[in-house]
Amino acid sequence: MNSLTEKTDYLKQLVIILILCLLSVLLFSIVGAVVAKLFFDINISHQFSYHQLANDELNALKIIQLFSSMGLFIIPPLIYAKLVSETPFTELGITAKINFKSIILTALIMLVVMPFLSFTIDLNSKLILPEFMSAIEEWMKQSEEQAILLTTSFLKMDNFLDFLFIFLLVAILPAVGEELLFRGVLQKLLIKWTKKYHLGIWITAILFSALHMQFYGFLPRLILGVMFGYLFFWSKSLWLPVLAHLLNNGSVVIAAYINPNTINESEPFSSSENTLLSISLIIISFITTTFLLLTFKKTQKNTV
Repeated sequence: MNSLTEKTDYLKQLVIILILCLLSVLLFSIVGAVVAKLFFDINISHQFSYHQLANDELNALKIIQLFSSMGLFIIPPLIYAKLVSETPFTELGITAKINFKSIILTALIMLVVMPFLSFTIDLNSKLILPEFMSAIEEWMKQSEEQAILLTTSFLKMDNFLDFLFIFLLVAILPAVGEELLFRGVLQKLLIKWTKKYHLGIWITAILFSALHMQFYGFLPRLILGVMFGYLFFWSKSLWLPVLAHLLNNGSVVIAAYINPNTINESEPFSSSENTLLSISLIIISFITTTFLLLTFKKTQKNTV
């Protein structure tokens, strides 16, 4: 197969996964809206006010989110893998073996990177666009505010059943689904297309962060996407980036359940405090995370 044919083939596969995502998320969102309507008897067609969500409206949004997440992230990669491979689970990296050391290293990486991620969140929140882009900046701020209000509403849990459902919705589904789509499908395709694995990983991470439509959280999500990408590329197992993703999202849900006040707290390692301790933690976090990632890479080479 020559280079032109290869690129045409990869383009076709990208179009296929895009079409699958669009059709599936549309279908599942409609089903979710119908289910929400049946259970909570609310008017789905009207615009919800995220500042004043009634309990039924909030529960309806949770149901719609559950179905749309499945439609966008879970179903399309599974159908795509079945179309392009006789061994779809192998194609997605689901069957690759992992060892205990890799699991421990992945958990350590996610723990150690937290101060540096907090710094990037603080840095990203200070984004200021040029004057001629003021209208875009205002739209970005409004979008961010709505996303924060919705997330905050979701993270208010009254009992353990609420916690289990939100853990499924905010931690498990995104961890499994987003890694299936972005690492299991898109990253592999982009690496084959560009023939440069660094470029494929970074492009996928950019798409991963952009899809969330939270511009003031773009940088930390980009960094997470890059980390998940390398974990998958080096290990060939989808379960390690899934684990990392789950630890990142799950820790937020658990913290919000144990102490609801954490939902509105500022980042603990914010650079705005400008203290020597905060700066030192950020630097140590970055250096240690880099070291652990390189150790992870070396471990995978030795295993192979």
